[in-house]
Amino acid sequence: MSIWLWVALCAYLVGVAIEWHRFQPQIKEYDEYSNFPIVWATKQIVACGYLLRALVWFYSFIYDADIEAT
Repeated sequence: MSIWLWVALCAYLVGVAIEWHRFQPQIKEYDEYSNFPIVWATKQIVACGYLLRALVWFYSFIYDADIEAT
């Protein structure tokens, strides 16, 4: 594997980790009521949604930069 591919992969994974860490307070909001099964299931679905948003962090980064430029 090329060194530049390795650097790009590491940078992407660091970005995912940063975004996931940023979303933790929103996910923790459901902990207060986690003894109810429907709230637990909702928390799992919300966490999966935030994980998907963290995996595509670069799209929001580019989109936000494009909005600020106009």
